Amino acid sequence: MKADEFFHSMKTGNILSCYLFEGEEEYLKESALQQLRQKVLLPPFGDMNETVLNDPDAETLITVSETLPMMADKRLVVIRDSSLLFASREGAKTGKKKDTDGDSVSAYIAKLPPTTCLVFFTRGKANGVRKLYKEINKLGGLVSFEQLSNDGLVKWIARELKAQGKQIAQHTAEQLIFTAGRDLGTLKNELGKAAAHAGERDVVEREDIAAVVTPTVEYKVFDLADNVAEGNAPKAISLMNNLIREGEQRFMLLALLQRQYRQLLFASILTHKGVQSAAIAQQLSIPPFVAKKMQGMTKRFSIKQLKDCYDYCVDMEFFVKSGQMAEEGALEQVVYYLLKQRK
Repeated sequence: MKADEFFHSMKTGNILSCYLFEGEEEYLKESALQQLRQKVLLPPFGDMNETVLNDPDAETLITVSETLPMMADKRLVVIRDSSLLFASREGAKTGKKKDTDGDSVSAYIAKLPPTTCLVFFTRGKANGVRKLYKEINKLGGLVSFEQLSNDGLVKWIARELKAQGKQIAQHTAEQLIFTAGRDLGTLKNELGKAAAHAGERDVVEREDIAAVVTPTVEYKVFDLADNVAEGNAPKAISLMNNLIREGEQRFMLLALLQRQYRQLLFASILTHKGVQSAAIAQQLSIPPFVAKKMQGMTKRFSIKQLKDCYDYCVDMEFFVKSGQMAEEGALEQVVYYLLKQRK
């Protein structure tokens, strides 16, 4: 099942005996585990009916799962990063012992006592060919927490703000995502800051985001590229120097600038073919308002100029990687070159 299906099942009180939480969206995964705790571990003895184990052997896992809850209907057993769900793991059980444990646990979860809710919790994705993975999936307990799409992030932001008595327009939510990034933990913190800045107002506006939200390096590089495209040399050089003073590596900044000009090149090509900004946004996996801004930026260049800019970034990255050029000074050289490439 997907994450939203799991959260819906929590609202309806439909709790399974065994789950596997996997996927790249760690914040949602931890939130799901917290909601499950609230449903299973009821007061006053809730804390006494939870056991968390890190990669236990089969005997320990089964023994703990067979333990009756204290003064409650259920107990929660959380197994973190079980080696039975990965192809290999340094320091993990190997050989026949591991295979035997996998067989034992796979057979056991089909007959879990009704007093136990067993949760396998992995960082990232588990190995889908493992026997235990297949058995949990067969029982309906596999929950995948994938990174949210742009629309999914916008809806999540709206729900989070609604809980704080605030609202936000879609374009403002997209501005927040573009500024703060896609990590849900970071977004939650930045949402709190923006909501507090809004004060008595019911709606979080763009000025709230601009005032208090901490921009990512990617956002700062986009701002750098925007000023370079405008030919605003003083602002562009100031932004570049600020990034370096903040400790950002020149090579990483060069790679981000290269990606920015690759997107500008694609946006220019698609615009000349008559593709609308919404379709460009979808093809480049960027918010629609960013696609519109990029279309405005591309008007200052011919397609050939943007290709030359992108090729220059690629060449400079290769020269630095291959040791033909020192990292120090390479970014500055690229920025000065790009400032000259305008209609």
